[in-house]
Amino acid sequence: MPQITVTSKASSTQPENLIVDMLDNIGVSINVAYVLVSLHEGGNLSSKELQSSCGLRQPEISVAMKELLNDDMVRCEAQNGGGRGRPCHRYSLNGDLFAVIKPFINDAESRLNKLTVDLARLDKVSQSLASAATS
Repeated sequence: MPQITVTSKASSTQPENLIVDMLDNIGVSINVAYVLVSLHEGGNLSSKELQSSCGLRQPEISVAMKELLNDDMVRCEAQNGGGRGRPCHRYSLNGDLFAVIKPFINDAESRLNKLTVDLARLDKVSQSLASAATS
């Protein structure tokens, strides 16, 4: 699987890079965005495969995966290779990409709506203060 890399926000023209950029712009951790897009592109991946496709280190994958698992956005399946040691885990999206990122979109829309209301209130208050100062 090709590594997903974002060279700069201005030059990101590949759809997967655009999704990573847009998720980052609305406040999603960049590492979480990389993992989501990698799972969308690659399907059922191990931590090692995610490291390779995202260009992230294991601790960064682990932190992102913990958030995604806590939010029920990904599924984790333990796969025992029959050998000794810890089982390998494989991760996949818990639905299609749009359904998985919808909570992030809803949260961003909620913050935008609150900001719009606050800006309108600020405009009214500042106009009121300006009128009072000239009276």
